[in-house]
Amino acid sequence: MFAKAIEKTAAWIRPVLTSNRYYDGTVETGGGTLTIINKDGWFLSASHVFECIPLFRMHSKEYEDFEAKVAKLKESKTGKKELKRFHPNPKWITASSIWSGESGQKVLDLSVIPEADILIGRLDPFDPSKISEYPKIKNPKDGLKVGTSLCKLGYAYNEIETTFNKTTNSFNLDFKNLVSFPIEGMHTRDIMFKTPEGHAKEDVLIKFVETSSPGLRGQSGCPVFDTDGAIWGIQSRTTHLPLGFSPSIESKGKRVVENQFLNVGWAIHPDVIIGFLKERGIEFETTD
Repeated sequence: MFAKAIEKTAAWIRPVLTSNRYYDGTVETGGGTLTIINKDGWFLSASHVFECIPLFRMHSKEYEDFEAKVAKLKESKTGKKELKRFHPNPKWITASSIWSGESGQKVLDLSVIPEADILIGRLDPFDPSKISEYPKIKNPKDGLKVGTSLCKLGYAYNEIETTFNKTTNSFNLDFKNLVSFPIEGMHTRDIMFKTPEGHAKEDVLIKFVETSSPGLRGQSGCPVFDTDGAIWGIQSRTTHLPLGFSPSIESKGKRVVENQFLNVGWAIHPDVIIGFLKERGIEFETTD
C-alpha cells in the first residue's frame, strides 16, 4: 500500500545523531530524524531531538561558574572545608556533536516552538539535485479524515556504539544499527492543547495528529504521510493511553500486576507546521 510513497519519502529524510560526552567520562548517542522540505535544504523535525544544543550551553555556563567558585574557595583561608562539600555534576555535557547524515554538513538557522515540539532548520552545504521531488504538506482544509491509513518512516535503531577521542575532541560512531524503518497505522483523532499562560505568542497552536501506531525510537522528527506521500504531520512522541484494566501474572514466584496501555503516536499537526513555515518565510508546498 505504501511502497511508492515510501520510495518517494525516503529521499526527504535524514538521520540526526546527537552525541554527548559527560563530565564523568561516559559517552552516549541518541537521535531522531529530520524531514527536508525544499531545495534550499530547510527541514522540519521535533525540537526535543536537538535539545542537546541548549543543554550543552547551559552546562558549559554551569561548569564555568563551578570552576570560578572553586578557584575563589582555594584562595580563601576558610574555603577548604566548603570545597569538600562542593562537587561537580557528573552529567554535565563537556562535548557535544550533531551528525545529520553527511560528513561536513551543518545544521543552521534553527527556530523552535518548544511547547509544540516543532523545529525548523537548514542543512549547509546542501545539494538539491539529490532529491527529484520535494514533499507536499497535507492542507488541513482538505479534511483530515479519521480512519485514513498513515505511515511513519524514520531511523529506528537500538543502540549506536560511541567512543570519544580526547586527542581530536571528536566522537566515533558505529552505524550498524542505523536503519530506516516504516510503521503503519491510521489517523484516530486530532489533539489540541491551550497555549500556556504567559506565552509570548497567544496565537501559537499546540496541536497533534494521533495515529493508532506508536513511533519507534529514533523516529522523532520523521514524516507521517498518506499513500500519496503527502505529509500529515511530523512525529513528536508516543503516548500511552490507559486501558482501564490491570491483569496479574506470576513471575519468579510472585504475583505481578501488569498495567495495560494502548501506545499511540502523536505527530505535529499540519496547521502548526504551515503556520510556523509561513511565519519564518520558508518556501513549501501543500496539497492544494
